[in-house]
Amino acid sequence: MTNRRPERSLGLWKPLAAFCLAACWFAPAPAQDAPQQAKSLGPLAEFLLYGDDPDGPWIGQTDGNGYRLINPDDEGAITYFYLQPPPADDGKRTLEVTTVVLQGDGMAGLLYGFTEQPKQYHLVTVDAGGQVTVFHRPPEGGLSRVFGAMIERNDAGDGAPAGPAPITFRLVEKGGTARVDVNGVTVGTIDGPGAGSGGLGIAAAGRIDTLFLDFKLGVVGGE
Repeated sequence: MTNRRPERSLGLWKPLAAFCLAACWFAPAPAQDAPQQAKSLGPLAEFLLYGDDPDGPWIGQTDGNGYRLINPDDEGAITYFYLQPPPADDGKRTLEVTTVVLQGDGMAGLLYGFTEQPKQYHLVTVDAGGQVTVFHRPPEGGLSRVFGAMIERNDAGDGAPAGPAPITFRLVEKGGTARVDVNGVTVGTIDGPGAGSGGLGIAAAGRIDTLFLDFKLGVVGGE
């Protein structure tokens, strides 16, 4: 089962930084008559948003083997794409997502534990400054911060900040909890409502230009 859901944050998530949002946006990849799927996103690829017609503020397209997702002007918008693994895998699943935030004051990363009734999920995200934040969307709506971490960024060699760098998120379930690793370092654990089951996917929020480079699902002991 797959799905894609644009929605709004109900004002509880606010952008963390300010970036230019007009002339500074990276140019999208050239449009194609028949958009190819983003092969590196594996089983999720065929269910992503493609083409020239945006879905609300969101534009999605293949960029190389990756997937480009752009929202140039709506700071309150959230979108996500997910798969629903077999219930027999609950509590022992793994998810790995690699993304790089190219531009904007939004955030991007993975979607974890999505359920429709009641609607709830977790977002594990990074912004352009390297701030990693885990949010929970409870059934009553909005986003609440669960925990966060700052990713150290190397400079460009002359003291100036380095350019955009890929960030790899990895979730490993153990029963009703999920360990969160970022670039191979454990930064926290998700537990409580929604942990250990539900849909798994990618997500983006706010004004952003982001490139998803990888999406891998597995089962502990069987990857």
